[in-house]
Amino acid sequence: MDAAIAYAERGWSVIPLHGVNDDSTCTCYLGAECDSPGKHPLHRDWPETASDDPDLVREWWESFRGAPRNVGIVCGKSNLVVIDIDDEEGERRLEQIASEIPPCPQVRTRRGIHLYLSGQVQAAKLTGLDIKAGNGFVVAPPSARVDGGNYEWV
Repeated sequence: MDAAIAYAERGWSVIPLHGVNDDSTCTCYLGAECDSPGKHPLHRDWPETASDDPDLVREWWESFRGAPRNVGIVCGKSNLVVIDIDDEEGERRLEQIASEIPPCPQVRTRRGIHLYLSGQVQAAKLTGLDIKAGNGFVVAPPSARVDGGNYEWV
């Protein structure tokens, strides 16, 4: 809850995501059958309800009554573009364009890294890179991962 509120106070639009149970299953109704545990929105209307209101975000998290929940940040509403690098191809591609990317906050994910940049661009899926923008969202620290770790700021 504290991280979600801090992101809202920063002006980032937050959404609650399903969490990951101790047995690495999703908290959604699919449980072990979920193909995206802890990485999908709790509410269907999340693009409209995403909020940077700390009081509303606090209400959401308090209503979960201890159920594990992850934090999502909606990119466009937060004036963010997030570059998602998940594999060796992405790392090679990043090396090619590294000189064009200013220093920026970074998040360690299960398979790679997210680079948080200010701005607005079109979302895109490039070879090795996934550009999250617009109505796209990212899973934010300290959200739980299925491998038992957490998303974390680098």
